Amino acid sequence: MAPLLLEAVAADPNLRTVFKEFPILGPNSAFAAKAALAAHKQGKYLPFHDGLMKTRGVTDERKVLDVAAAAGLDVDRLKADMQAPAIQTLLERNLDLARALRINGTPGFAVGDKVAVGTTDLRGLQALISEARNGR
Repeated sequence: MAPLLLEAVAADPNLRTVFKEFPILGPNSAFAAKAALAAHKQGKYLPFHDGLMKTRGVTDERKVLDVAAAAGLDVDRLKADMQAPAIQTLLERNLDLARALRINGTPGFAVGDKVAVGTTDLRGLQALISEARNGR
């Protein structure tokens, strides 16, 4: 999980997080997003996601598959699952949602009825959470 979200969840175990794949950085980004969604089918989304977040440099197909193997995924099954039409449909729905929320970059956070795009710190994220919980 992204370090900021790890901190937020550690400080507030009742916090519910939902990840949406938003591949905006070209073909490698789309490949990684499809792999993440397919990793979920094997119950290993978070280990895979965490592995990707820790990679440095260009995240090409080879690196994505290496991360998948290191996360304990069945890579052959992952590659097959990535081809499922439902994976592409889900990515398209995520992109539609991002457009509707006017999220045009990453990271993006939807907290209650507010949306924050770009980098923020723990204090800023916690303020958004507090406002949402207090109905502000």
